[in-house]
Amino acid sequence: MNEPNARERILLAAIKVFAEKSFEGSRIDEIAHEATVPKSLIYYHFKSKDEIFEVLVSKFISEYASLLAAVPNETSHEKAQELAGRMKNVYYEFGQKNADLIRIIFIDSLKKSKEQPILYKVLDAFIAKDTENNTDTDYDVQERRIAEFFTSFIPNYAYICFAQSWTKYFDVDKKQFDELFIKVYEQTHGAYHKNHN
Repeated sequence: MNEPNARERILLAAIKVFAEKSFEGSRIDEIAHEATVPKSLIYYHFKSKDEIFEVLVSKFISEYASLLAAVPNETSHEKAQELAGRMKNVYYEFGQKNADLIRIIFIDSLKKSKEQPILYKVLDAFIAKDTENNTDTDYDVQERRIAEFFTSFIPNYAYICFAQSWTKYFDVDKKQFDELFIKVYEQTHGAYHKNHN
């Protein structure tokens, strides 16, 4: 595998530093140290810490949209049947690969001052793909948005953020924890798709 270029190393380092110290609590010199680049090189590629964060979020949403585009359009009933398989084979890998960035997005979205949390932008990407070429009313779209956000997005992001500490604290085998989460997820979010025609 090729060594990441300086810009990529900066982005990867920023994720690590933001996840450990929070976006507000981190400094450019810490990112430079983690990326093993001079601070001036960071400013060559990015105007500010905010721009680094914007690039990371934009890249995340773009990758997520590509992941969604690869999933065929299905009826709600078909979605309910495929839910566990898709969680295990598609979303789990994406979530694990982006776990630290998801933590950062989750924390940033919880800020009271945020009128447009990043999670809403991720949800918009999902809803846009999911409602293309259909004739849902505005009410249907709003219902779908609420169902996806509160029975899928939030539980999944919480799962990604808390899985490691949960299994340690409650002394649960990771494989068992994963199986139980998917079972509960099917019973909650899966129920929405089974009951929504």
